Amino acid sequence: MRSPIDVIRSPTMAGGLFSIWQCGGTLETHPCSHVGHVFPRQAPYSRNKALANSVRAAEVWMDEFKELYYHRNPQARLEPFGDVTERRQLRAKLQCKDFKWFLNTVYPELHVPEDRPGFFGMLQNKGLNDYCFDYNPPNEHQITGHQVILYHCHGMGQNQFFEYTSQNEIRYNTHQPEGCVAVEAGTDVLIMHLCEGATPEDQKFILQEDGSLFHVQSKKCVQAERKELSDSFVPLLRDCTNSDHQKWFFKEHMV
Repeated sequence: MRSPIDVIRSPTMAGGLFSIWQCGGTLETHPCSHVGHVFPRQAPYSRNKALANSVRAAEVWMDEFKELYYHRNPQARLEPFGDVTERRQLRAKLQCKDFKWFLNTVYPELHVPEDRPGFFGMLQNKGLNDYCFDYNPPNEHQITGHQVILYHCHGMGQNQFFEYTSQNEIRYNTHQPEGCVAVEAGTDVLIMHLCEGATPEDQKFILQEDGSLFHVQSKKCVQAERKELSDSFVPLLRDCTNSDHQKWFFKEHMV
């Protein structure tokens, strides 16, 4: 039986990189510890290098999984990150394990995105030119319960990055915990729920060959419409037709 004061092992933490695990260390939270943090008047590093630093981490430590990072952060591909040869040599010298080992051994409960070609990126409507699925919850720590909308496609990933999985989910997985598009009970509105191990019926969609997005439970299709008494647009469930406003396709990059 666990005690409230037992040490908690963590895959990662603020300021703690997964490379610690890969190179033989552990990351632990000690509930009874007290940590003091003295903030300097001026940081010893440039805060505007945050993106470059995350790119360096991906390039050195994530192996082929770095593509998952780039898919969700397209602007990161263009970020200069300097020479990482020395860091890669250090990793080899220390005989650090690969990132797949980290996922399988340290964090096996993490859902690893499939990112199948043609089934991730911006989910764009054919009939409503340049409008994509968009989800931007007001609180990043509570991502569920808000309505999915349509907004001008921007190609920046993040709130417009979705993945259609082999389990028939439309996943919003740029954050943890991951959200899945669902239908609000008793309505035709698309909202965000937490993803589950087995896909619930209200989260199950079939992306058909003609581009229609069929909701299994309601037997209706997702259609792009103008929101009532508004200039904005939303995806709603409607009886299936051959309208281009019911046709959807994934687009990885802005052209």
